[in-house]
Amino acid sequence: MKKTMKACGISAVVMGSLLLASQAFSHGYVSSPKSRAFFCTNAQGGASSPACVAASAGGNASQYEPQSIGIGGANDNHQALIPDGKLCSANMASNNGLNLARNDWNATTVTAGPLAFVWTNTAPHKTSYFRYYITKEGFNPGAAPLKWSDLEQIHESAPAGQEATSTHMVNLPPRTGRHIVYSIWQRDPLRDAPEGFYQCIDVVYGNPSSSSSSAAPSSVPSSASSSVRSSVASSVVSSISNNTCAGLPTWNASTAYTAPQQVQHNNRRYSANYWTQGNDPALTSGQYSYWLDLGACTGGTASSTPSSVAPSSSSKSSTAVSSSRSSVASSVSTGNCTSPAYVNGATYATGAKVVNAGSEYQCTVAGWCTVGGPYAPGTGWAWTNAWSLVRACN
Repeated sequence: MKKTMKACGISAVVMGSLLLASQAFSHGYVSSPKSRAFFCTNAQGGASSPACVAASAGGNASQYEPQSIGIGGANDNHQALIPDGKLCSANMASNNGLNLARNDWNATTVTAGPLAFVWTNTAPHKTSYFRYYITKEGFNPGAAPLKWSDLEQIHESAPAGQEATSTHMVNLPPRTGRHIVYSIWQRDPLRDAPEGFYQCIDVVYGNPSSSSSSAAPSSVPSSASSSVRSSVASSVVSSISNNTCAGLPTWNASTAYTAPQQVQHNNRRYSANYWTQGNDPALTSGQYSYWLDLGACTGGTASSTPSSVAPSSSSKSSTAVSSSRSSVASSVSTGNCTSPAYVNGATYATGAKVVNAGSEYQCTVAGWCTVGGPYAPGTGWAWTNAWSLVRACN
């Protein structure tokens, strides 16, 4: 009888240990677009690819468990815990093969603009954030393993509860050729645990030989084209009425918005950073959140464009924009720069030059130059994706 009870006790301990082991190694991975770790699994058929074979030789436990690339006590200290060259493996020796500098990793073809990224969470946890980075223009994945300095952050999600799958609309900036999107899932250390998970996603931008002007339509979603026109009209009205929200729709919780649509809410103006619905701009604004706060409606909230200044045709709109641009240009000192002053929300073609904040800039991606706000040359947090610095105006 004692032997039976002892055997049962040992069995219970073994089963408990197996359960804990299963929980410890079952968390999440990026399933779409397929991450490097996920693609190299046998189930995805990529294990026999040259890059995955080389990764296996160098150490790639993730080919069996792509969801287990993590650090138990990360607690938002990612850069301190993961050295350069070890980002794809999260500094795990068993996954060192994922860090190989190669140009033949399987890559998903993408274009600039919104793209859905999906984390498949084999063990859902409460979340502080999912964060996304992309390598800078000119990055060569075959030259050297990924470093932190190669990356720039492009998205951070809001806190979330336990989700079996987590989908994020990430606005990919213009790039050419091969790049790596680096994603971090940080569990909530207060409501859950401080563990972090890491994934490298290989992408290649389509039509790499096309000019920057041809990339403009994908940079600004067609669903947002009316918003861009509205923003241009709004900018024209704003220069006359001093109301930066004139002509903008009021935020509606049931309406879906995509970048770069703008709304007014609580007497402030906001621009969507990503696809969003039901996220209150006043509570979810920030450089990497759903909305970008563009400031107060200085003249008060307006429900429609005043008829005395509203353009009644495309020709009048063009005239109004030109008039507004000339008016602003005449009131801004441009030093030895002869280009017109930048007008937020005005339409700009690729190659157009403007003066803003004491320097001269040239438009490189027409679709994003026209958006303004976060892409305002020299002042917006994402301006380098739309403009290039020409010179400083003395």
